[in-house]
Amino acid sequence: MIEQQGRVVDVREGSVRVRIGASSGCSACDRGKGCGAGIFGRLLRRKPVELDLDNTIAAACGQPVIVGLPESLFLSLVVRLYLFPLLGALAGAVLGHWLALIQGAGDATSDVSTFAGAMLAGGLVLWLVRRRAPEFSDRSAVHLLRIAENEVAK
Repeated sequence: MIEQQGRVVDVREGSVRVRIGASSGCSACDRGKGCGAGIFGRLLRRKPVELDLDNTIAAACGQPVIVGLPESLFLSLVVRLYLFPLLGALAGAVLGHWLALIQGAGDATSDVSTFAGAMLAGGLVLWLVRRRAPEFSDRSAVHLLRIAENEVAK
């Protein structure tokens, strides 16, 4: 289970709205000792995400909570949103380079054709997979696990 801390921003009958801040990465990345995802997170500054979840832990408004995401769902999202577009971009680069070679293009034209093929095919595949079903179509896929420990100690 992949866990992320969020904060309850609204409580309704049987459900809560949880805001998950755009974290820059894991705690190792935040300390500068990780893989570097924290650098990209700080550069991109994604907006916080709000999720409507079943209130199975009796969380109150303003309370920090831990939200869980199954690894299988995470891996399927990674494959869909990263691997497929990457493979499409590689196929587009090969096709663009091959077309430039058939036309007898020079080195600069071949490079531009390879780059254009990669960008067009990768962008097309990404557009196609994002048009498909939403990432969290099943409301029970992401759920509240527990109240965050830093709040319980208070």
